[in-house]
Amino acid sequence: MTVRRILIVEDDASARECYGRLFRRHGYEVSLSPSGAWVLANLEGLRETAVILLDYRMPGLTGLELLARMRREGIQAPVFLVSAHVTREMSDEALRLGISRIFHKPVESAALLQSVAEALAHQKEEEGAAGCFAADALI
Repeated sequence: MTVRRILIVEDDASARECYGRLFRRHGYEVSLSPSGAWVLANLEGLRETAVILLDYRMPGLTGLELLARMRREGIQAPVFLVSAHVTREMSDEALRLGISRIFHKPVESAALLQSVAEALAHQKEEEGAAGCFAADALI
């Protein structure tokens, strides 16, 4: 069964806490991170994360730089990017890294919750399909 665990990486403390409250109210297990450096230092403990919400502009690493490193480490969870200013280059890189969706700040809570729920439902469908194929292989 898919764990409803979301990693929120946002350098703005008030925004990070706001996202955390939103997802907790809707039954998610939430991990909050103030930076990409924190995520990389704690990567092993975050491997069971089902969905990732990344701010684009943070000190040190951008959200996309962090995601590139996470992908190299085998983290394949669906990722949503949040940014106040989206450029064509950013969108192209986000697509290359497999970003599920880019949200423009300020983020509409209902749209964010719906997108995360859809990503989890899609994961659950894939897990079910993989189980069917594995069972078929045994026959």
